[in-house]
Amino acid sequence: MSELVPELVKLRDQGKLRFLGVTEAFASDPGHTMLRRAVEDDCWDVIMVGFNILNQAARERVLPACRERAIGVLNMFAVRRALGSWACLEDVLVDLGKRGLVDGRAVKDTLASLIREGGATSLQDAAYRFCRYEPGIHVVLSGTGNLGHLKENVDSLARPPLPAKDAARIRELLVGVDDISGN
Repeated sequence: MSELVPELVKLRDQGKLRFLGVTEAFASDPGHTMLRRAVEDDCWDVIMVGFNILNQAARERVLPACRERAIGVLNMFAVRRALGSWACLEDVLVDLGKRGLVDGRAVKDTLASLIREGGATSLQDAAYRFCRYEPGIHVVLSGTGNLGHLKENVDSLARPPLPAKDAARIRELLVGVDDISGN
């Protein structure tokens, strides 16, 4: 704050950049310790936060302050390794279950039930749509390795929200998980 931000403000005032932003290291800070502190400073126009089906802690810890301060929010980690395949998800759910944080079977069954007519087309589609319609998130970032995958991601982000009862059930089943990123 005392060294970098004044320099960034000078560059913004000179027209060399338009907005000031900060991102967290979600993989090593899944509880959002740094961002919770950073959004208290009155200098950020935009932040990049980790938020996904498996770790929704930003909903309470970061997003309200961003809404209050009109800070733009880019969401990262909507789909990472854990939500990239059912096998990876199973490994994460087993670990969370062993630690008493979730009922892994209930989570997996709920996510699987989303894939139906009028619901999601895939686990990844559900994950993108879950994040896309979270109040306070303005942009959901996606990664890709080819044009077909990019089109699938864009199609997911353009679809309507998951049914409200499904999204509510996901929130309920994973409340309190704040120590994983899904990577």
